[in-house]
Amino acid sequence: MKKLIFACLISVGSIPAVAQTYHPKVSKDSLNILTNRVEVLKMNIKVLELKIKEAGEEADVEKLRLKLLEANGNAKVSSENHSGNINKSGLIVDQKAAEKLAKKAKSDTEDAKKALERYNKQVAKVEDIRTQIQGEERKLSYKKPQVVYDYK
Repeated sequence: MKKLIFACLISVGSIPAVAQTYHPKVSKDSLNILTNRVEVLKMNIKVLELKIKEAGEEADVEKLRLKLLEANGNAKVSSENHSGNINKSGLIVDQKAAEKLAKKAKSDTEDAKKALERYNKQVAKVEDIRTQIQGEERKLSYKKPQVVYDYK
């Protein structure tokens, strides 16, 4: 009887020691694979953020394109009005009106040039973002982790 009680006490006393030992469920190789997977997810997030930024910049390009078309239309109308003020013989009918029309045509032409510069800068921004996206996607293509869980 004493032996049975003693065996029970020993077995009950050893349960906490067994319960506190740690047995990893994931091997070190799997941990490296999981770490690489997290890096790939971060790279995917970066690519998606760049694509969102590209979409916003493209919306700005479209707005600037419309402004450019409007500025070009204004410049064309102003130059036609200026050239229409001169009669067919090459004489200017009204000197003040001609100067006013020439000044307006010149300012509209300058506005059209500025609109074109802004448009080209915005297109360059979009192209730069696209280049960044291609670079990140290329980096991402080199990392293709295989997730293997090695449970014991």
